[in-house]
Amino acid sequence: MKTIELNRFKKVVVHDFHNTYSLFGMSLLILMLIPTALWLLGLSFKESVMPPDIRMNIIRFVVFLTAAISSMKIFGSCNLVGRGNYFAMLPATLSEKFWSMLLYCFIVCPLVSFVGMYAVDTLLSLLPFGPYRDFLWDIPDWRRVQISYGIYSPLQSFFSTVGKLLCCTSVFMLANTIFKKNKFIKTILWLMLIGFVFVMIVVPIMGNIEFDWNWWLEKMLNNFKNLDQRKFTNILFWSGFIFDMVFSGVLLTITYLRLKKMQY
Repeated sequence: MKTIELNRFKKVVVHDFHNTYSLFGMSLLILMLIPTALWLLGLSFKESVMPPDIRMNIIRFVVFLTAAISSMKIFGSCNLVGRGNYFAMLPATLSEKFWSMLLYCFIVCPLVSFVGMYAVDTLLSLLPFGPYRDFLWDIPDWRRVQISYGIYSPLQSFFSTVGKLLCCTSVFMLANTIFKKNKFIKTILWLMLIGFVFVMIVVPIMGNIEFDWNWWLEKMLNNFKNLDQRKFTNILFWSGFIFDMVFSGVLLTITYLRLKKMQY
């Protein structure tokens, strides 16, 4: 990738900000108001209570949804003949345009949706009536552990979520350069198809392999029993985090190369 010139990169970021506001602003606002829709839904049921852990999981889902659709809403025409000329003619290097795209899809838009939903949820929790009886930070410890990927520490849970969010962003950024119409729906359908084909191929192969899986599983469990919980957690966390980074890096590299070879 070519070097990034700071002043020129700032101009690209400002340009993409205006695009985000005009092309994705209303959708982002709707996403941030999802806690209000849930609150109104709960209000329609007498004496209903929506626990903070469920609301936090919904917020997390919407943040991932924001990362998924942001590239297609803001940069959806980058691979279209004619309409994509604006992207090609932008006075900046491809590296600057690519990193600005990643900045908005991976950080800015998901962060705005998270902060907005958290603020709306907090305001609704202040009301003396309604289904939001507790604040989001009032999650019981036993439920907080389950939300934080089971046995991960809060810091590990945060970085694990960041890794999964980057994977989600990279998948949909690549899909944005492949499909030209109905990008989000086609991406979901292709992901479902790939998962289905993977299961249909791998399961029969694994079933036909003459291997004592019970012996292998028992040996693996015995090895894990000899590890203390902290070591086991670290192995689980780092293996997952490294996979997320490598997987995302491969997809983002392919995305960059596709943008580089794009013909308008």
